Amino acid sequence: MEKKAFMELLEATGVQVQRAVDRFMGNENLYLTFLAKLPKQLRFEEILQALDNEDEEVFYLRVHDLKGLAGNLELAPIYECAQAILVEFRTSRFHQKKKLTDLTREARRESEQIAALINGYFREEERK
Repeated sequence: MEKKAFMELLEATGVQVQRAVDRFMGNENLYLTFLAKLPKQLRFEEILQALDNEDEEVFYLRVHDLKGLAGNLELAPIYECAQAILVEFRTSRFHQKKKLTDLTREARRESEQIAALINGYFREEERK
């Protein structure tokens, strides 16, 4: 897949590619280098475990890390989910665990979709 086609697919999933590239000083290759690392940086098992254990510190930090990562890479769908999780957590802590779980699963689905696209692109690039 050509880089342009990959970037267009990212855009179609809600990633704000041009804003992200601008954030990386217009350097598409630098942006792609950081984007390639995303799938390994997603830590949903830790987030869900912290939620199950009601570990406020770990839960908050992991979700906040996810939000920052998504924000820096302009991954709007993931960022918006992480923001919603943090708003709910700040409001109710673990009193609305089902809602937090649902929001976290939504973030995971969005992340997996984008991660699959990224992994597919970079696997194809390695074969070239």
